[in-house]
Amino acid sequence: MPNHFLIRNRLFVLLFSFIFLSACDDPSQIGLDLVDAQAGETDVVTLPPSFVGPSEFGDISGGTNTAGAFRTLFGKVVDPVSGSFSMTGYVDFVNSSNVTSAFRAETVSFADLELNVDYAYGDTLTPVTIDIYEIAADWLSTDARSDTFLVAQTLVTSSTLNPTKGVVNIALPSAWVATNNSILRSTSFVDVFHGFAFRATQGNAVLGVHFSGSSLRASSVPGDTVNFSMSKILSSSSFANASETPSYTTLRDGAAETLALRFDVEGPDFGEAAFHRVIIRLNTENTDALYPANFAHSSPTRVGLRAVAVDNSTRLNLVVAELSSDGTLSFDSSILSNVIQSANLGNSGLDRFELYFPVESSTVGALAFKKGLPATFGPRAVITYTSLN
Repeated sequence: MPNHFLIRNRLFVLLFSFIFLSACDDPSQIGLDLVDAQAGETDVVTLPPSFVGPSEFGDISGGTNTAGAFRTLFGKVVDPVSGSFSMTGYVDFVNSSNVTSAFRAETVSFADLELNVDYAYGDTLTPVTIDIYEIAADWLSTDARSDTFLVAQTLVTSSTLNPTKGVVNIALPSAWVATNNSILRSTSFVDVFHGFAFRATQGNAVLGVHFSGSSLRASSVPGDTVNFSMSKILSSSSFANASETPSYTTLRDGAAETLALRFDVEGPDFGEAAFHRVIIRLNTENTDALYPANFAHSSPTRVGLRAVAVDNSTRLNLVVAELSSDGTLSFDSSILSNVIQSANLGNSGLDRFELYFPVESSTVGALAFKKGLPATFGPRAVITYTSLN
């Protein structure tokens, strides 16, 4: 897992390398001293990206019951927009505070999973069959990303679920209950047991299980039942067999890759310049007509933009934008303008920008962004600047 202290320090290095980052909260004031000194003309240009393509860096899909993602996702689907992909869900549990001495003294006779399925994406008519595996070792969910996979090789049971919302109960086999009888009653449960993995074998949908209302339940003779509440989750994504088209490129929530943009602001179009305002815009396609009947789908409405340094590991979240009613995303902030300003001067170490979905989304919905030049609503940066040449 990442060293948060080192990551934080690297981010500060990146922040300070963007030399105008803390100098000005108002992007319209950036570089005015230079403008006054050299009296260039202010202009507005619309710049297409020099690169648009995938970047292998997964969304944050891990969480606890207090922070991060709030549902785990599992299933597999052939999506007409974002392609074929699968999700593996991981869950772990913690001892309940209401474990009685009577429960610890008796033999566990029954155990099941009670899962609050609050999300369904895909074919709503075809059942989803999952294999449930026991996770082999302790794991961390905080800041874990969707390109993370855990070792889970011991098959516990299989279950077939309807791809609809609601609470489902999956009985665990008596052999598993007998093997884990002492663990379920132990005060060291959290140290010995590491949770379950859900992998789909059949179906054409992805289901999501919410923290709230989900638990591992165990009953002992003569009927004392204990709930082990869900303590952490993670969703891992396969790399999609993307269904790219000439007209759009996709960004999927919960994916193991994201979408990168690169703008050439050090080229001959600008020379040395003072950048007053930068807005990065993308337009989305309405893809509803591509989905068949009985295919549940929805798209996220909030997207984030981050800067990525040339070391390919240092990342700085810049701004989150809301999709407008006409399907446009506009990233507009003073920090973005400062980053572009510093890149123009060759001082930032900036390599590219990445789009991402905020962690609170916790879905597999996708957005389809128009390709092409700015004149046909392709990705673009609208830049207000003053030349210093």
